[in-house]
Amino acid sequence: MIGTILLSGCATTVYKTVVEPYCPPIKNYSEAFNHRLADEIENLPQDSRAIEEAISNYVVLRDKLRACEEQAEELKSKQNNG
Repeated sequence: MIGTILLSGCATTVYKTVVEPYCPPIKNYSEAFNHRLADEIENLPQDSRAIEEAISNYVVLRDKLRACEEQAEELKSKQNNG
């Protein structure tokens, strides 16, 4: 009984943890670079499947990084308002 009374005092302490997500930065390319890249990709041999797959994976990775940034901003906003 005494243990229960002593432990009940601990229950009133509330800790608020702040989560700080880390999203690696996304490299931004100029429009000129993007045009040059598109031209080079179009001029690759038709059997360049490995390069095509790697580029597709890179696009998916960049989309995930953008989603991470959006979720991090939403979380920060909630923590600042909460």
